[in-house]
Amino acid sequence: MAWIERIEGALASGWRALGMGANVALLLIMLGVSADAVLRFALNRPVTGTLEGVELLLVFAIFAGLAQTQAERGHIAVGLLTDHLTGRPRAALAALAAVLALILFVAVTWATGGMAVRSWQMGEYSPGLIAFPLYPSRFLVALGCLFLCLQLFVELAHALAELVRPGA
Repeated sequence: MAWIERIEGALASGWRALGMGANVALLLIMLGVSADAVLRFALNRPVTGTLEGVELLLVFAIFAGLAQTQAERGHIAVGLLTDHLTGRPRAALAALAAVLALILFVAVTWATGGMAVRSWQMGEYSPGLIAFPLYPSRFLVALGCLFLCLQLFVELAHALAELVRPGA
């Protein structure tokens, strides 16, 4: 299954880049909120647009890390049953979970992608003191969900390979 390993390697490069972007977004959130708090309380001069900027960056920080978190098994999981399974039963459960998650996140990717395109076409901006464009954040939600779908596809392929492997 060398083709899955090549896809997995390319996918890992993509979600690592998204993860670095998410880290930068978190750093900018931290710096922006800190500067706003210090200037608000020390000089009574808050930073205009901090709330709107943080809202948009928070979307990126969350959705950009979905695939990497899934790949590293960082999402919340209930191991009550799965910890006691091995071989084919565990692979079957992993395949079922991947299929169900794929169905959900393909729908989310499709819907958010459509919303992002509509937002871009109509030039949607956030209401507030500074009008930030909303479509970049909407596209990043769709991109993060797309990478999660690709990661789930790779996990499904691994689970199916384990199911059909002789002697599993």
